[in-house]
Amino acid sequence: MYKIKKVAVIGTGVIGVGWTIRLLAHNIKVLAYDKNLIQRNSLIQEIKRAVPFVKKLFNKKNINLNNLKFFSSLESTVKDADLIQECAPENYKLKTQLISQISNYCKPEVLISS
Repeated sequence: MYKIKKVAVIGTGVIGVGWTIRLLAHNIKVLAYDKNLIQRNSLIQEIKRAVPFVKKLFNKKNINLNNLKFFSSLESTVKDADLIQECAPENYKLKTQLISQISNYCKPEVLISS
């Protein structure tokens, strides 16, 4: 059986933050990518803000921030991922270009979801 241990989250806006929080709450390692490095601080602030809700919704004690790595290189983010969750803005041209780039860097058996 294929075990998902590392998930690459591409884009750390509202949707990407949501995926990141849910994955971290379930003790999955998250490889987060955003070309805007300022998003790293926003992501961490949102994760910390969500802790009380994670405790309530998922019956979890805490979120392990050690399971989060933030990247500014798409290739570095996806090369070891077991699953890729693309969370770019809803722009067809942007998404198709991004998924094409991701496909060049990820393992061939990896599922790319959008």
